[in-house]
Amino acid sequence: MRTAFVLALLLAAPAFAAEAPAPNFPLGQVVEKVACPADPTETYALYLPSGYTPDRAWPILYAMDPRSRGTHVAERFRAAAEKHGYIIASSNNTLSDTTIDPNVKALQAMWTDTHARFRIDDRRVYLAGFSGTVRSACTLARGVPGSIAGIIGAGAGFPYPAPPKKGDPFVFFGTVGDKDFNWYEVMDLEPSLQAAGIAHRIEVFDGVHQWPPEPLATRALDWMELQAMKAGTRPKDAALIEALWKDAQARAGAAEAAGDRWLAWRLWSGAAEDFAGLRDAAGVEEAAAKAAKLKADRAFQREVKEREARLRKDKEFLMMAPNALSSPDPWSAVSALKIHDLRKKAKSGRTADERLSAQRVLNTLAVQTTYYLPQKFTESKDWDRVIFFLTIGVEIDPEEPSVYYDRAAAYARKGDRKKAVADLRRAVEKGWKDLPVLEKDEAFDALRQDEAYKEFVKSLASVGG
Repeated sequence: MRTAFVLALLLAAPAFAAEAPAPNFPLGQVVEKVACPADPTETYALYLPSGYTPDRAWPILYAMDPRSRGTHVAERFRAAAEKHGYIIASSNNTLSDTTIDPNVKALQAMWTDTHARFRIDDRRVYLAGFSGTVRSACTLARGVPGSIAGIIGAGAGFPYPAPPKKGDPFVFFGTVGDKDFNWYEVMDLEPSLQAAGIAHRIEVFDGVHQWPPEPLATRALDWMELQAMKAGTRPKDAALIEALWKDAQARAGAAEAAGDRWLAWRLWSGAAEDFAGLRDAAGVEEAAAKAAKLKADRAFQREVKEREARLRKDKEFLMMAPNALSSPDPWSAVSALKIHDLRKKAKSGRTADERLSAQRVLNTLAVQTTYYLPQKFTESKDWDRVIFFLTIGVEIDPEEPSVYYDRAAAYARKGDRKKAVADLRRAVEKGWKDLPVLEKDEAFDALRQDEAYKEFVKSLASVGG
């Protein structure tokens, strides 16, 4: 079905030929909502570079946000699109944590509409996804080999039952925050991409589970431009190559000067690989030599062994977490998971790597205990289990207001009005104050006439909730 979809999608959109004139969209700014005539419920944020004209074909980046935030993503890639002359079409309808169907439908609608309105260079079509939509992007790109030139994958990798394989018809630029709960998955992706012979780059930034910051989003398209020059789908641009080479040198040199041997090795190795065949061999060989020198350094080797040992320890710990989460009460689980010890290490561990390790483990436990597992047991209306997991979530991050709010909702559904109101008050103490959301939330319908609840609502309204 998916392959048939992509075939139909491509047949409906001939390369280099707009079927209808584009309306007068403003150039150089994001248009938040463009409706697809074939299905007006499908909309996307659009960016046309300031130099856009209909007399030539343009590369395009289709973006799929897991929470349908088309404008948010278009703005993130806007500078890169302007720099390199890309059209951006960023869906307002894509989703994660569901079937692939909404994303298939959204991409089909965007593809057909943009090919009807604009001249698209079908040799240079790219997909960007975050979290679950990265998996959708890989599935869709595999549907018809050659339809997608490259994927920008933020905070996730390939579909679980379908890892990278030889012959995958696209290049891959991955990004991940150093505190992202999916950091383990994305970093494990690198050797798989290498073994499959897929041109790739994985970059880590200071952050959590999120789209990459704008400078890294720009580097992602920089890298796609280098790959296009290597593939011959765009002319070589000596000035651009030199500018990107100097940037790569500067970043690698800065990492080395800062004493970050691991990052410096990655950057020098990446530079040697990325620019091979694009500039003089001497410069590329120098970058490769710097990487080799770092790799041979005993201090570097010691750091790598320590990183690998910590990674193994983290994975082993997370593998036992499901057993700990089957404890009879949340406090036993908190103890078994060493939540309080991890919080101390995250704040004041001996080294930066130890602190990051603890933060990643806590974030991995948090996403399970505050989102996935409560969602699962909400479906079966097992409110005790929902409360169990959210109580652990509170211990992981006592300052996060949304966890108290969600636990209040579970208590309300269970019929424990006193605890529901108490958790609502805690949520407000931690910064939550969205009264309109509360008033629409069906979880609290049974409390509307409760005096303590009404008093709470009155106090929240008085402070501007």
